[in-house]
Amino acid sequence: MSSTRDSPGVSSPAMESTVSDDTPVASPREGPFDQSQSQKLEGVTQIHAAAVNGDKAWLARVITANIGTGLLDAGDQFDRTPLMFCVLADRLECAELLLKAGAQTNMKDKGGRTALHWAAHKGNVRLIKLLLSKGADCHMKDNEGQTAVHLCTRHKSPKCMTLLLRQLSPGEIDDQDRNKRTALHWAASYGNLEHVKMLIKQDSNIGIPDIEGKTPLHWAASSRDAEAVNCVRLILDTTPSVINWQDYEGRTALHLVVADGNEAVVKALVAVDNCNVSALDNMFRTPLHWAAVLGHSKIVSLLLDNKAEFSSSDQNGATPLHYAAQNNFDETVEVFLSRANVTDEADVEGRTAFMWAAGKGADQVLETFLKHNVDIQQVDKNGGTALHAAALLSGHAFSVKILLNHGAQIDATDFIKHTPLFRACKTGHTDVVQTLIDDGARVGMLDEDGRSPLHWG
Repeated sequence: MSSTRDSPGVSSPAMESTVSDDTPVASPREGPFDQSQSQKLEGVTQIHAAAVNGDKAWLARVITANIGTGLLDAGDQFDRTPLMFCVLADRLECAELLLKAGAQTNMKDKGGRTALHWAAHKGNVRLIKLLLSKGADCHMKDNEGQTAVHLCTRHKSPKCMTLLLRQLSPGEIDDQDRNKRTALHWAASYGNLEHVKMLIKQDSNIGIPDIEGKTPLHWAASSRDAEAVNCVRLILDTTPSVINWQDYEGRTALHLVVADGNEAVVKALVAVDNCNVSALDNMFRTPLHWAAVLGHSKIVSLLLDNKAEFSSSDQNGATPLHYAAQNNFDETVEVFLSRANVTDEADVEGRTAFMWAAGKGADQVLETFLKHNVDIQQVDKNGGTALHAAALLSGHAFSVKILLNHGAQIDATDFIKHTPLFRACKTGHTDVVQTLIDDGARVGMLDEDGRSPLHWG
């Protein structure tokens, strides 16, 4: 069970556009457009330079000098016009001068973005207002299918969105980008509560799935913003039926937030009456599996308090306890074992979480199980004990020693009459072989084929 937010099998993709403004002219606020910088860029005219520096007098002169040349809307190497430079550098007066001179508002750069896209991306209310008054089209999409409304959701202030929403007709609020995400998906992903409120008030559809099958609830739950929990509550108060909706990999919002370890949002989700705390994803894993594999002990406790099924097994036949054990999360294993109703169920091969821990050399977990009086002589479907697993799989002499010190039978045989020493010899774990021999393992024993450990070594 690998962990990727898409851990175990997760990380929530960061909902960021692939179009970036961090090209050489994305930070003109940091200083004037000097000679060395201009030499690094291609296609930058004097109009670009005057605009980005905010030199209105110089800009007026070069505009006059270039009337009829087409340079007013010329693009640099990224097809960004002087008007876009004004937006990126927050040069309102220069933008006004360009527009008065006839600069086009809806020109696109190579990323498909207009000046209005960039103003929304920057959260610049004054420039958005100016551009809209000069005919900027808020319906235009960039190469990612995003409008200015999508882009303004990244900012905490709702002022930009307020301006842009006034331009939309009923039904246009849920315009989807290339990933089928609406502005509500994006606002939720940023944890921007005011935007979420505004969009819901405008009847944005909470149930629209994106290209991954995720709803705005999935993205709100995955947000790392402090307001995320309030976004989650607002969405659920508005449309509680989305609580158990699954994405195309079978993951509910609870799966994703458990993977992130966000206790506050987990609490908000499980507090909903019909929240399915044991929902299965496409790998038959529950949120408890995810919490266990990542060692989120407090969340494991929270889920168990809400009657999560501890014995639910995934496609490998493994329970959440198996994954906590193999990853040596002793505190998490302690949470499970401290519950009177929790038992260590076997997987499809008859191996318990205790055996998985032995096979992985998870020494702290072994000690935790032994503290809870685990049956150290238990066997799997092949007759192997935890000591067999430690000798064969982990190759950890210390794990073997722990088991021996707690009474594990050193010469216990499986169904083909192999002792732990046979298995250690077979895999070449010399430290384990030496430990077993030092503790009295019999080297002269024969298996069902009449072979001794030496044959296997």
